[in-house]
Amino acid sequence: MTHATETCLAGPLALTIQWRDGEVANMSLTWSKGKTRTLATEDGEAMQAALERYVAGEEPRWPDLPYRWQGLSEFARTVLDALSRVPRGQMVSYGWLAAKAGRPKAARAVGRIMAQNPFPLVIPCHRVVGANGALTGFGPGLDMKRYLLGREGAPTDKLQKD
Repeated sequence: MTHATETCLAGPLALTIQWRDGEVANMSLTWSKGKTRTLATEDGEAMQAALERYVAGEEPRWPDLPYRWQGLSEFARTVLDALSRVPRGQMVSYGWLAAKAGRPKAARAVGRIMAQNPFPLVIPCHRVVGANGALTGFGPGLDMKRYLLGREGAPTDKLQKD
């Protein structure tokens, strides 16, 4: 079993990719302060270029990498697939995602899936807000969520703080 880690840095963001047996096992998104860029593969270089485009406010064109989906329920995969289709700068609610996934009363379950999203930024869980437009939970913090939405041109001045 081979494991490797690469870290992409662009502006204030760091995206760390954890590889397992040639697949992306998970990613973590943090602020870049104190981080070091470590790229070892062409896929890592492609993610670096996409992250730079993202921070520049451009369409990132995330590379099509081999993502490891094991361990996710069918419902979680359906939710993450629906979320991956939400356009840049658009925000959706947990309830909207639940309905898109065929379980309109499962907004709380969608919240748990967002909290465990293994591929943040690529699967844009930062685009999910509360039903009333409240800026709600995000692992890397609400300041980063606001930053990401701003990079995408979302109307962050209209977001309510939870």
